Amino acid sequence: MILIVDDEQNICNILARFLKKEGYETEIAKIGLDAVTIFKEKKPSLVLLDINLPDIDGIEVLRKIKEIDKGVPVIMITACMDSERVALTFRLGACDCIYKPFDFDYLKVTIKSLLGNRR
Repeated sequence: MILIVDDEQNICNILARFLKKEGYETEIAKIGLDAVTIFKEKKPSLVLLDINLPDIDGIEVLRKIKEIDKGVPVIMITACMDSERVALTFRLGACDCIYKPFDFDYLKVTIKSLLGNRR
């Protein structure tokens, strides 16, 4: 299962449809605190995490997720090209960052390389 964390419902829907078509189950969280709760309960194989969230930002969510499970792959999502914040996410354990609008071919290859055949 892949956890999608983004406060924009449209983005969540687009990613969920894409991932379902690729054979993955998904769960959606629109705020950071919900994402942490879902992560603890459902133990996703991968997280797609927006950097900008309305309650706690994605950087703090990333910290909390990595405290729970250092090994889970987290791909950050962002619409702004703030290289300092993106670099910080890599230092905290994010394995990649994708920019809006999405390159779905890149996302497909990246997820497949991170998860292998786990669906």
